[in-house]
Amino acid sequence: MKKLIIDFDSTLVKIETLDELAKMVLSGRTDGDEITTEIKKITELGMNGEISFPDSLQRRIALIQTTKDFVLEMGNSVKSEISKSVLENLDFFRMNAGNIFIISGGFKDLIFPTSDFLGIARENVLANEFLFENEILVGVNNDNLMAQENGKVNQIKKLNLAGELIMIGDGWTDYQPREFKVVDKFVAYTENISREKVIQVADLVVDDFNKIIEIFYNK
Repeated sequence: MKKLIIDFDSTLVKIETLDELAKMVLSGRTDGDEITTEIKKITELGMNGEISFPDSLQRRIALIQTTKDFVLEMGNSVKSEISKSVLENLDFFRMNAGNIFIISGGFKDLIFPTSDFLGIARENVLANEFLFENEILVGVNNDNLMAQENGKVNQIKKLNLAGELIMIGDGWTDYQPREFKVVDKFVAYTENISREKVIQVADLVVDDFNKIIEIFYNK
């Protein structure tokens, strides 16, 4: 039985959700553009494997000052950013939801509205968790495997899934489970963004979810 393990940001959805949260929060501030640009730079450094994911995460969160209400508002808006070919295959997701896992360096609060819409159970969503105090965002749960180095690798190991494991994503952390041999194939997903360093190490490169279905399910 095939299991699809799919990244969220820039894969299932068109956007980097933490970057977009920052843009929403910082809109109207005089230093908003400057901080948003810095957050995007940090995101790219992490996605290309030039800095560790925990470092990328902590540096970005430190630049975002927001509340739980903003986070929940952003989470609901993410549903309108589902990748075109993913939306075209909504029936596939809902029919195969038990064998689909979202493993993301993003945050559950920003993912759940979309994963609910796709029919993927929340226990199949492995992602980071915001920490709030008095409704104010103060950090991340560092005990969560996804906030740690090699988080996707260790999270997949912990799931101990049977069957053929196919990792799909756009960033370096999506390749790492293949590098550490905890998945059978890594598919570089380029519908929304193409990173040459990631493409070079992929088993397959696809730019459309229809091709995932054709390659792995319609043989």
